[in-house]
This record gives sequence, C-alpha cells and structure tokens, in this order.
Amino acid sequence: MSPELGLLVSPRLTYRALVRERARVSPVAALRRPLLAAAVIGVSVSIGATGRASPALVAATTVTWSYIVLLQLAIAVPLIAGGARRTVGLARAVDLFFAGHAPWSLFALVAAAWAPSPAGRPMWPLVVAFVLPIALTPRIVAAFFAEVFGLERHAARRMTIVHQTITWTVFSVLFWIVNAVSPRLLELLGRS
Repeated sequence: MSPELGLLVSPRLTYRALVRERARVSPVAALRRPLLAAAVIGVSVSIGATGRASPALVAATTVTWSYIVLLQLAIAVPLIAGGARRTVGLARAVDLFFAGHAPWSLFALVAAAWAPSPAGRPMWPLVVAFVLPIALTPRIVAAFFAEVFGLERHAARRMTIVHQTITWTVFSVLFWIVNAVSPRLLELLGRS
C-alpha cells in the first residue's frame, strides 16, 4: 500500500513506519509530493471546468492554481522547520507532511469526476464527501507531529490546532477576497 493510502487508514502506524525507513530526501525530491498535489488540482479543475484534461490545459491550470500548494507550503514550513532540524531534516519533513494531502487530492478528483454531467447531478454527495478530508486531515497532521517529530499527544494536538487554524483562516480570507471583495472592486473600477 502506498504511504498516502496508508495515511488515510492508519496515519500513526504509517508515519511510524516511514520514519523508521531513515530515507534521505534532497531538497529537490522534497517537492515531488507538493508538485503532485498541484498537478492533481490542475487535473481536477480542468476536468471540473471543461470536462476534459488536455496536456496544455492541465499545465496552464496547474500553474494558475499552484498558489494553493504554495500557500500550504508557506503555512507548513514555519511550523515544521524546528522539529525537522532535530529529527528527519526539513526536506524529508516536507515530503512526509505532503503525503498527508491524500484526502484533499482524492476529494478533488472525485469532485472533478462528479461535476461535468449534462444530466445535472445533485450536489449533496459532494458536500458529504467534503466532510471526509475535513475529518481526516487533522488526524493525519496530528500523527505527523507525533510520529515524525516525537511530540507527545498533547503537543501534537496543539500543533495540529495551530496548523489547522492558520490554514482555514488563510483560505477563508482568500475565498472572501476572491468572492466578495474582488467583484465589488471591479464594479467600482467599471464606474470610473
């Protein structure tokens, strides 16, 4: 079973096994899972918006939407850098941390597969499916802090709360800006 799928089923045991492997990860190799997450977003948005995934469309969409993964990196790196220095190193910590992106990647692919339907499918199954990554991610992040950095449960939970609070705040504010502020600014500029 891949580490990503293992994290969905048993995050603590999977991270424990991954840490025992003592693999070295270069800074370039540490970008493989963030790049994979960006590519999954690119494929998902391409299919969800157009019903197709040509190489040019996926490449352009991946670059356009890569800010999501860049923000995730910007949030994660400051939180994991200290623990990484004393345990597995920053490159390996980034790689292991992004293995936990699996619930969101799977949701993005399921949403893309569900969305383009001429029959007009109901949206409630996607809303239900959206609950899964919301529920699984804190469990995976807590397992990361506990198993990769050796933090006690309480400290791992505290780091998870900090990470999730920052992540949800940043993405909520970004969503608000894009959906509430930007249209009003464009409207005001159009009146000038």
